[in-house]
Amino acid sequence: MISDYFQNVEKKISKTSVVAEKAIDFREFDINEGFVMGKILFIDGSALEFLEYLKDDIRLKYRFHYMNEKGALIFRYDNAPHHQVTTFPDHKHTSEGVIASVPQELSSVVDEIERLISARGWA
Repeated sequence: MISDYFQNVEKKISKTSVVAEKAIDFREFDINEGFVMGKILFIDGSALEFLEYLKDDIRLKYRFHYMNEKGALIFRYDNAPHHQVTTFPDHKHTSEGVIASVPQELSSVVDEIERLISARGWA
């Protein structure tokens, strides 16, 4: 059920020590379909803007755009079909370009951000 996924997202973000503020919108279209979107501000001033659209446990669309305190891209995961990579349509934008990536979900992206912030001595 989509509500279970929403509860897991909320629980994950609430337990993450590097989150300073959050604004999250959960929309349930039926028992197995919905989307979550929002913005998370982290303790170092960086931010994550995100959107996930799920139906029947399949992530149909996602975008996780992580930027520094000045709004410059750190990374972005998405599955828009606009880059020819071996994991098409899933890919990751970095400061060095676009690379292949496995499909992502919000929890794993928040984990990655938490590791980056901790490595910089913020947590």
